[in-house]
Amino acid sequence: MNEQRFESGPAILNWKVAGIVAIFAAGLVIAGVLRFYDVHAEDPPALAAYATALYISLTIFAAVLSTRVGVPLKRLGFGPAFRPGRYLLLALFGVALIRLIAWLLDPAWESVFGAGRDLERFSGIAGSPAALIQLLALNWTVAAFGEELAFRIVLMRGIAFVLGDTRMAFGVALIVQAVVFGLVHAYQGPAGIAGTTINGLVFGGLTLAARGSIWPAAMAHGLGNTLGIVEVYLAG
Repeated sequence: MNEQRFESGPAILNWKVAGIVAIFAAGLVIAGVLRFYDVHAEDPPALAAYATALYISLTIFAAVLSTRVGVPLKRLGFGPAFRPGRYLLLALFGVALIRLIAWLLDPAWESVFGAGRDLERFSGIAGSPAALIQLLALNWTVAAFGEELAFRIVLMRGIAFVLGDTRMAFGVALIVQAVVFGLVHAYQGPAGIAGTTINGLVFGGLTLAARGSIWPAAMAHGLGNTLGIVEVYLAG
């Protein structure tokens, strides 16, 4: 993808970055497994309570290492000029697309997997203003910006960098990061994995459309989650 090629992108595999990306992806999946046990196990291991802290630490670690071995700092998603109007339109398009896809495919997931997305983890906010505010704060920090930085910047752009920043490289990176994103949400059940994988494709597409800016995907992620959170709250 020549128009999205980054400076200093290697023409051949950059094995240092490849190692960092592989370890980072594996660490994210491990964090997802820990979160799954924390939500579903009757007696989860003590480490499971630190799944979010682990993924945040891994993201920082991978970002620092990537930049030290040659990945430019602007890959962290805040380098491109901020275009609020364009980014907001992209974010709204992303939210609308995700809601449309969910409306079309959620019945299919329920039919195939025997159940819809498991959102039991968030049931505690139903009818609780304090819990609602706390979850919204986490949504706009850890989820909206934290997950976009982890998956759509460090992971997706790291994979594309390793593969040479070509059109094919970005296509592979888009798919791989979405699959990892889905696996990390295994605590939501098979339907949750399928749904969040599709969401990862949409968020990744928004990031590419914004030429590497984190803002449209982060805004779409935060707004989409906010709508879902409010729906759970009102259901109580």
